[in-house]
This record gives sequence, C-alpha cells and structure tokens, in this order.
Amino acid sequence: MIKYLETPFFLLLFLYLSTTSGYSKNLYKNNFTCDFSNSSSKLVINNGFIEENVLKCLKTYHYADTLVFSNSRLQTIPEYLNILNRLINLDLSHNEITTVSFNASEQICKNLKQLHLDNNNIHVIRPGNLDCLESLEKLSFANNNLQVIENGTFNVKLKALDYINLVSNNLTSLDSSLVSKLLLSKETHAIVNASFNSINVITNSINITIENFSHLTNIGFVLTHNNMTTVDVEYYFKMFNITHPSQLLNLWNCGFDARFNPFICDCALFPLASALRKFYTMDPDNPVFSITCGSPISLEGMMLRKVQPDQFNCSVNQDCPDFCTCTKSIAIGLVTVDCRGQYQADDLPMTCPVAGKIHINIKSDNLIRLTARTFLCNVSVFDVSQCAVANIDPNIVNVLEGRINTSIYLHDNNFENIPNTFEKFNFSEGQVLTINGNPFNCDCHTLWMKQWLLSNKNHIYHQDKIICESGPGKGKPIVEVPDNKFVCQTGLTFLDILSITVGSLLVFVVLASVTVCKKNTIQVFMISNFDICRYCFRKRKQRCLRYDIFIPHSCEDDDIIDDIVDNLEHHNPPYKVCIGERNFAPGKTISENILVAIESSHTSLLVISNKFLRSAWCNMEFREAHMRFLKDRNINMVLIILEDLDKSLVYEELKLYLETHVYIKYSDKHFWAKLLQSLPIMITSDPTLDETSPLISNIK
Repeated sequence: MIKYLETPFFLLLFLYLSTTSGYSKNLYKNNFTCDFSNSSSKLVINNGFIEENVLKCLKTYHYADTLVFSNSRLQTIPEYLNILNRLINLDLSHNEITTVSFNASEQICKNLKQLHLDNNNIHVIRPGNLDCLESLEKLSFANNNLQVIENGTFNVKLKALDYINLVSNNLTSLDSSLVSKLLLSKETHAIVNASFNSINVITNSINITIENFSHLTNIGFVLTHNNMTTVDVEYYFKMFNITHPSQLLNLWNCGFDARFNPFICDCALFPLASALRKFYTMDPDNPVFSITCGSPISLEGMMLRKVQPDQFNCSVNQDCPDFCTCTKSIAIGLVTVDCRGQYQADDLPMTCPVAGKIHINIKSDNLIRLTARTFLCNVSVFDVSQCAVANIDPNIVNVLEGRINTSIYLHDNNFENIPNTFEKFNFSEGQVLTINGNPFNCDCHTLWMKQWLLSNKNHIYHQDKIICESGPGKGKPIVEVPDNKFVCQTGLTFLDILSITVGSLLVFVVLASVTVCKKNTIQVFMISNFDICRYCFRKRKQRCLRYDIFIPHSCEDDDIIDDIVDNLEHHNPPYKVCIGERNFAPGKTISENILVAIESSHTSLLVISNKFLRSAWCNMEFREAHMRFLKDRNINMVLIILEDLDKSLVYEELKLYLETHVYIKYSDKHFWAKLLQSLPIMITSDPTLDETSPLISNIK
C-alpha cells in the first residue's frame, strides 16, 4: 500500500478513479505528478525534481510506450529512461536541457519514433548525438536557443526521419544535411520547418545535386519569417549542379515556403521573378509563388512574380563617378548615372559603368565644358541641360551620332555657338537634340546653323526657342533671321572707341573711389596678409615720452593683457609699454600713478570689458585718458572691446565715444592688423630724450 493512503476510504477512492477513468493520479507529494493512461499507454511526469520519486514512477509503469517528462529542470537526457523498454514517443519539453546526448538502450534506440525537446536551452547539436535513433520519424527542437547544427548531425543513419521542427530558434543558415536520407532514395519524404529564425542562406555540405531528386521526391522546407533577402540563382544552380532549367522539373513535388521574408527586389531576384511568372499557372497554390518584396519601399508587399522587369534595379559602384548615383536595370541592360544637384567636376566624368545602354543626367553649375568620352557611344539619354556649359569638344559628335532613339539634351547652358562639326551630324531614327535656352551669338560664324536647324526639324526640338542673344538678329529665333544679317564686324568704329574710352575712365573713377572709401579696409588686408605692409602703410612718430603705450585695464583680464603686451613688446621695432602692476611707482597713490602714466605715454590703449566698467579705478583711467585726448589731438587713444558690454554699465562719456569713434573688437579675425594700423611706428633719434619724462624721474 502507498504510504499516504492511510485509510480504507482513500484506498477505495483511488481504486474507483483508476477503474473508471483509466488514470492513477498524484502518486507522490509536493506537486510531483505521475499520471498514466491505460487507454493510450501514456505516462506523464511533472515536477520530477526528486529522482527517487521519478524512478518509482518509471518502474511502476515500465511498460508505457509514451513518456511526457516536463517541468522538471532536466539538464541532460537521463539514462534511467532505459527502464521504459517499450518507449516509442518521448517528450522532454519545458526543461533546462543544454546538451543532446542520447545514451539510451539499444531497445529504445530501435523503437523510438518521436522525440520532442521543445522549450529547452539547447545551443548546438553535434554529430553523433542522434545516431542511434535509426527508427526516429519526428524530431522537434522548437523554441530553443539553437544557433548551430553541425554538419554531419543528420546523417544517413536517420533514414526514417520525415519531420524536423526547428521553429523559433537563432539559426542563420540551413544545410542540405537535414535531408541526407535523400542520398539513399529518390522517393524520400521529409518536411523541415525552420520558421521564425534568422536564416539568410542555404548551404550544401553533403553535395546533394539535382540528380538526387525525381518527381517521386517529396521534400518541403518551411522558411517563413526569416532573414532571406535574396536568392542568387547562379550560386544555387552551381551548388546543386543544375546546368539547364528543365532539370528543375525534378523538384516538382518539393516545396519551398519563404513567405514573410524581407526580400530585396533588385537585380539579383530578377531571374527568380521571371521563373515564377512563367510557371505560376502550373501550380498556383504553391507558396513559393506568394513570395513578396520587403524592399525597396516602392515595391514593399508586392508579389515578386508581379513586379515589372524594369523595376528590378540595383546600385553599381564600380566606375561610378564621384558624387553620382549609378543604378542598373538588369532586365533592359540599362545603367542610369544620376549626378543631379551634387556633381562638382567642371567636365564630364572620366569613367562610367559598362552597359549596353546608359542614361546620364547631370544638373550642376560646375559643369562648364563637354569633352568626348568613349562611354558616350552607349548613351541612350545624355542630359546635361541646365548646367553652365560654355565649351563643347568638336569630337563629341563622333561618339554621340548613330544611336537609334537617343535623346541629347543641351538646352539652358552658356554656349554662344556650337562646333560646326554638328553641321554633318548624322541623326539616326528617333534621335533627339535640344539646344534652346543658350545665348547664341548670331554672326557670320553661325549662319550654317540656320540651314542645319531647318534641315533637321524632326530631330532638333523647340526651334522657335533657339534665340539670337547677340548680333543683328538679337531677340529672334535663328531660323527667322535673314541670311544677310549673319555678319561679322571687321574693325572698331569711332563709337566703339568712344565707348571703350568712357568705360575705362568710369572703371578708373570707380576703382579710385573704392580705394579712398575703403582705405582702412585695404590697409588692414595688406597688413594681415603681407608682412612687408606692416610697415609701409603706417605712420611714423618721433618718440619723445618715456612710454609709447599705456594700457588701462581690469586686473581680471590679465591673461588677455599679457598676450597683447607680449606681442607689442616683441614688435619690430618694439613698443615701450606701461601697465600698472608692473610700472607704477611705489609710494604714490593709484590716481597719481594713473595721471603720470597717461601724461608719459603717446597712446592710451584701453581694454574695455564688463569687469573694466565695474572698476572705479578703470573708470578714472578712461576719463583721464579721454580728457587728455580731447585737449591734445596729437595724443592717441585706442579702445579694445573684449566682449559684448552690459548697456547698464556703460557710462555716458564712453557711450558717446563708442558712437563717434572706431574701436577694435578682440574677437575680430583681423584684430592684430587693425591694432597695428591704429598704432604709429615709434622712432627714437636720440635715446636720451625720453629720460625727461615725469614718470621716469618719479621712478628714479
């Protein structure tokens, strides 16, 4: 008697349930269940964490042919399953199995037909893991973290296997070895379901060829919801040794479901699309005919077999010009070279992708000339309209003529005439040329164009808009200007000479005016860019005071002051600079030192900042320097503004000065040139003259 059945009542209840429903339930405590169905010979074990309980259950129902052993945190396939020597179906789903190592008895290996390992944590399956299961028919690894199935895992020993479930894993490729039993018989039946993975390629490690298939072969691959983006027909034909499309009839009973993949409908998929269109009516229910495009956006969701041939395009990088986009339409052998809005060269590109037909489209103000290129022999559309072309190579005619249904667009450019080699241009059937919107000069050199235009009305479009921009026929279409108006002037008339003289005089007056008005700007430019001009454009002044420059400033701006002082003192010739913290006489008041410094300097160079404006001593320095400047205009005062000033801090005298005088911004890129321009070059004829300065005597 089982331990927990301690009363006859529970024993009777157990016997009643067993005989009426065919199940024995709750043989063990703690949520462990061992349920057996007599009718189906199915044993279900849940929460089998205690091996002792599991062994008792297995021994009790050792004759079961189906075992569902779940939610028991199994990490490997336990060897004690050999107890069930009649086992046919084994389900170990919802455990924690990481390694597939099947060490079952010979009896189980011989009999087992179904193995379910779903919802475990299996990363890899290796050769030898399943070799003993020669009778296995169905195998499931759904919802694992399966990333690799090593080649050789599914070898010919698994000759009974007809269904493999690999749904919802992390596989990136699928190998032909999954159906290796095809090597044994052309009558093979098998289904491989690998939906919801990351598969983007199929490999062939066991070298299956098209000869291994026949109309009796029934193999289905389900690859929905993967990462298939393309099908390289040439690659797969070579892989499976397909030398002629008729051999594909061997695959007639095979299926390939690749719906809901992000296929890129470009050149690579064109052959597949053509095949699908051709064979659709023979088997319209086959899921392969429902493959749709994932990109480009214009084709997203469209069935591959319904995409028009000229919509299969792809990018071409080889020989594609810089700043251009090259696209190939494989169905019609066309390459489009699109350089609109970004082309930077001044001539046609040197290279172009090779194709039977080329469309070139350039819209760029940088394109100013057209040189003959060999690839122009294959252009179907040559559009260089709305550029700035002024010069055309006469030899370009040789490479453009002779092409049927070719469009050559040269309108809206800058050429005044076209090479007279165009006079013998041999227009072919359907060939079109546009040259309207150009500033043609109608003189004796362009008379030939009138007859040329009239002779080619069917090829040269918009003749009523091909206008004379200059010459006697100015403003009229070339074809409407009388022949006698196409003349060239051989010399200058009095009026021409007078116009040139007056024009030259006006130019001289304008240049002189600009020079006077922009004198300072010109000087700054010369000082900034030409070292010799640091001296030739500036005034000289005799040094008669102790210092050349006194720099009133806020001590909080010392970093900038140090830079300014260093540059001035290393100027050639150097300036003698006075700054308070270095040159003021000890023992005197600050106000006395400021007055002496101003009186003893040729220039007061005030460095103004918001810190300067907040300082009472700095305000005094400005006012004293300003007073001296107003009394003696021979004394120089220069203001440097370090930053945007707080208007509330700017006192009236400074505001008035800033409104009426030029000052220098420290942030100006020409700061040093403007500063030197405002300072005279100091000359000392007698070095002892400046020793009479009051500041000198006070310091001494």
